[in-house]
Amino acid sequence: MPHSRNQGLPEVEPSARPLDYLLNLLFPDRCLFCRTILPSADGLPLCSSCRTTFSPAGRICPQCERFFQGQTECTCFSAASPLQSLFALSRYDQQWRALLHDLKYRNRRSLARPFGVWLAREIIKQEYCAPHVVVPIPLHRLREKERGFNQSTLVACHTARILGIPCRQLLVKNKDTVSQTTISRLERRENIHGVFSCTSSLPQGFVVLLIDDIYSTGATMKEAAAVLHGCGAKVFGVVIAYNPRIS
Repeated sequence: MPHSRNQGLPEVEPSARPLDYLLNLLFPDRCLFCRTILPSADGLPLCSSCRTTFSPAGRICPQCERFFQGQTECTCFSAASPLQSLFALSRYDQQWRALLHDLKYRNRRSLARPFGVWLAREIIKQEYCAPHVVVPIPLHRLREKERGFNQSTLVACHTARILGIPCRQLLVKNKDTVSQTTISRLERRENIHGVFSCTSSLPQGFVVLLIDDIYSTGATMKEAAAVLHGCGAKVFGVVIAYNPRIS
């Protein structure tokens, strides 16, 4: 990659894992849905039975929100768009709602590792982008203090580790907004407008992999991408689940 890994920017490190190998022996990988022990770590943390019910997503155009395949860009693609593209592991359904609620609201932080590793492997497999840095969508400091962690940061750290690039907090959320889950599509755009700021200027063309857990209306990710784009970045978004059913 043309840019150095060390750009003098604040870096987020995942918790030290010197005993990962031993922990994997004591606590083997399990299927995310049914908790069956997986015979091998092949990158997809689902058992053979649950794979039949898995609904993959893939690449999504941030402009028209349609799925498209392969390396060809959507016809409405614009190189000037702050959010260049979006990739989602899965379509959002009841199983994924339960998993993501477990991670966010029930302190099941162990889910961050399989999510992060899975995202990284799909990014590599799909040749989605070649980022210089992974950046999580931030929470406001009061919300993060209340929850005890930022789920997007946990996932982002594991994704960065597999990709072999830094995870950095390049964004700050300056306002504690109303939860996006409680308001309409139009209200979401207004609610999130102007709440993020960038902690540093970036080299022109610096490629950022922006991570969040769920993409619904896209208001949060597009606002964050616009701020990073204004600081010189080329932004590609990735999420765990895509849920377009918001009016």
